[in-house]
Order: sequence, then structure tokens, then C-alpha cells
Amino acid sequence: MSLSDPGAALPKPPVFFYGWIIIFVAFVTLAISFGIWYSYSVFILAVVDDFGWSMASASSVFSIFIISHSTFAMGGGYLQDRFGPRIVVPAGAVIVAMALVAASLSENLWHFQLSYGIVGGGGISLLAFVSHAAFLPKWFERKRGLALGIAMAGIGLGMLLVVPFAEKLISLYGWRNAYRALAALVLLVIAPLNLVFGRKSPEAVSQYPDGDAFDKQKPAKPHKWAMLIVDENWAKIDWSFKKACKTRRFWFLVFAFFFIAFAFQGVLLHAVSAMVDSGMKRSTASYFFGTAGIMGSAGKILFGYLSDMLGRERAKLIGDTTALLGIISLMLVSLIHGPMALGFALFFGLGYGATAPLIPAITADIFMGKNYGLIFSIIATGGGLGAAAGTYVNGLLRDITGTYLVSFTVCSVFLAISCMLVFLAAPGKVRKMVKKT
Repeated sequence: MSLSDPGAALPKPPVFFYGWIIIFVAFVTLAISFGIWYSYSVFILAVVDDFGWSMASASSVFSIFIISHSTFAMGGGYLQDRFGPRIVVPAGAVIVAMALVAASLSENLWHFQLSYGIVGGGGISLLAFVSHAAFLPKWFERKRGLALGIAMAGIGLGMLLVVPFAEKLISLYGWRNAYRALAALVLLVIAPLNLVFGRKSPEAVSQYPDGDAFDKQKPAKPHKWAMLIVDENWAKIDWSFKKACKTRRFWFLVFAFFFIAFAFQGVLLHAVSAMVDSGMKRSTASYFFGTAGIMGSAGKILFGYLSDMLGRERAKLIGDTTALLGIISLMLVSLIHGPMALGFALFFGLGYGATAPLIPAITADIFMGKNYGLIFSIIATGGGLGAAAGTYVNGLLRDITGTYLVSFTVCSVFLAISCMLVFLAAPGKVRKMVKKT
């Protein structure tokens, strides 16, 4: 019998939803990818010592890395829509491994800018946040925020494990060999894991979002929460990039991403340097940085869940306020090393963690459709430009003023602006979770 036959038996819901395997693979991939991303916070001190560069010059490498990442991420979103992570992520792993080996052979600034900055940034665009945000929301609807939070929690684990690991490798074997070790990690773990398990959507494994049965009116089991379409006229639009970019909501998100990326990436890249400036040992600072990372993992899961329950806007307000407390703590590290550094790690890590699940969830609530991956990747270029500006400007202001006080004050203001822009975008006026009565 065909499915159109009223007497036909509908397919039963899956015993196990494959989406959770996708989340696990994403968790591991993001842990390694962002471990390499944020490990530049310890590599920057090593290359400054080795080459005698200014902090602004060394920061320019990471700014180029982020610009390259955001530029190529636009294509990454399109490639994920078309081919999925099974092809896109292993290809990115090969490029990143080659870039890290090339960076280990660098002898001057432009070598580093080309290898790690341009090639490494382009490769990481296929592995990191934007690439995963282009396909993960397709697997979940009711638990979109929570699922994204769990996957993105891998970022914090990478900060906790890979950054101190890289610092240890640098101390024992030098920064060149440390980069070669990280290249092997990418090539031997990320590539095969995604090649075997990667899939781009539930339809690729004959399933439906959240593991529901074929009959969407009769889910596998009753649920207390459901996604409510608030603005049906908006939600039924088949969003293309051309249509999306003509809306105010699109530009609110672009600039919200710019300002929050300026703040968070600017603080993260220079956090270890700021603690070292205050008299702390580099190894101790790297462990506080790692602690911020694992708190970020907790924040991603917590705020992903809260965004489903409280709404995206309120969850972001709470997250940004928490991160602000962390930035203030970092600015006071020179007064009381241990307590303030711990305050930075706990508060900033927890609040910073909110961004990873919230930005793609907010975008999906507003522009979900067959072109979502492309739309999100272009919105994310705002974040790339903000991150590139934040990392460089913070280093430049440090060179000019001799401290990070002005830099981190600017980051705090930009954090507040980002929060305001999300409220203006108002994803909750398009879609929101409601509790069934």
C-alpha cells in the first residue's frame, strides 16, 4: 500500500534518533576545531617572544584568520546545504592540517599571515561554528536550543583541554612542533569521524526532526512543549538570501553578530595576555582560560535550554549580563589575581557560552527554510568582521595605552549593543516555544 492510501500503515518512529549521533560528532569536531582556534591565545605569546613582533602585529595574524574564516564561511554554508558534513568537514580537516604544518615552517610575519591566517581560516570555516550552524538546526525543532547547546559545548571542552595542551607542547617542544601535533589531531580524528557518521539532514537517514513519526500530528510520544508560529505570514515565506537581506531583521542580526563577536573574540584572544600583564604565569593563565572554556560548555547547554523555555531574547539578556561580570573581573585581575581570574573564568565563560546556541537558533526562528544555511553563513560574516576588528583593535589599544582597560571597556559597551539588536530582531514574534495546557 502507498502512503497516500488511508489504510496504509505509517512508518513507526525510529528506535533511536540519529540526530543525537550528529550532535556527538559535532561536539567532538567543534572541540578540536575551537581548541585550535583559541590556542592562538598561547601561541601569540610564543611567536612574539620568538620574532619580537608587537602585540598588534601578532594580533593581525588572528584578524586575518577570522576574516578568511568569515569570507569562506559563506561558501561553507552553501556547501553544507548541498553536500552535508560527510564531505565538507573532512575536506576542511585536510586544509587545516596543511595550514598548521605550513605555519610551523614560518620565518616571518607574512608567512604566518598566509599559512595560519588565510589558509587556516579558510579551512576552519568548513569545520567550525558557521558550518555546523548551517545544518544542525535542521535535525531539531522542539529541542533546537538544547541540541545546539550540547553540540556547541564541544567548543568549551576544546578550550579546557586543547589550549593548556598546546601551551604544554610549546613549553616542552616549541611552538613549531606544537602546530604539527595539532595538525595530526585534526587529520586523524575529525576527518574519519565525519566521513563515517556525517549526514546533512534527517531525511538522509529516512527520519524526521526530533525523531518524530511520519505522521507529524502524532509524534512518537506526548510533549509538554511545542513550537508556536506567531507570525504565520512571515513563517510561510520561502526565504532566499535576496528576500532576507531586504528585511530589517536580517540587518539587526548582522550587526548583533558583529558587536558580540567584537566583544567576545577580543576578550578571548587577549585574556591570557591580560592575566600575564598582571603578573600571572602563562601556564596559570592558560588554565584559567581553559576553565572559562568548560564553563562555556555549561553555558551553551544551559542557555540553549533556557532559550527554548524563556525565549531567545531573554536568554541572551541573561547571558550577556553574566559575561559582563566576567569582563569586569578580568579588568580587576591585577588587584587580586586568584579570585578575579576565577571570576572571569566562571562568569565570562558561562555568559560567552550563550552565544553559540542562541545566534543560529535566533536565525533559524526567523529565516528557517531550504536556504537557511546560506542565509546564516552570510549573517555570520558580520560576526567575522566583528571578531577580526575586536582581536586587532584590542591588541592595538593595548600597545597604545599599555593596559587592556580601554579595550575591555569598549567590549562591554558592544556587548550591550548586541543584546539590544536581538530584541529589535524579535525572533519571539515569529516563532517561540509554548507549554501545552
